[in-house]
Amino acid sequence: MVRQRYEFDTEQNAIIAGLALRLTIIGAVCFLIGVGVLLMMFARTGNLLAMLIAGLAIAFGSLAIYAAQAFRKITTTQTRDMDHLVEALRTLNRVYNVQIAAILAGAIGVGYFVWNIWK
Repeated sequence: MVRQRYEFDTEQNAIIAGLALRLTIIGAVCFLIGVGVLLMMFARTGNLLAMLIAGLAIAFGSLAIYAAQAFRKITTTQTRDMDHLVEALRTLNRVYNVQIAAILAGAIGVGYFVWNIWK
């Protein structure tokens, strides 16, 4: 079965390009915060929590930038918009899966810490 190719119009491309730009900005800010925390940690004999926060910020920032690139492909190519959209959504889904895993791991870590205090 041959699928018809769909091409987004100018207005739709503008919306998708805006999303890609925002993902890039948020990703860059998260990444830079992570690098800053990491540098401060080494300058001031940081702790494990600071390293964890820095690592998460760098990872989240990198993933957001990666997702932005996937969305940007939609607006810069011809005849494969739907294929690129599905791939961008897959990428965004992976980004949020990683974030959910990090939140769950953090909640378990906090729960373990609190449990040990109250024992």
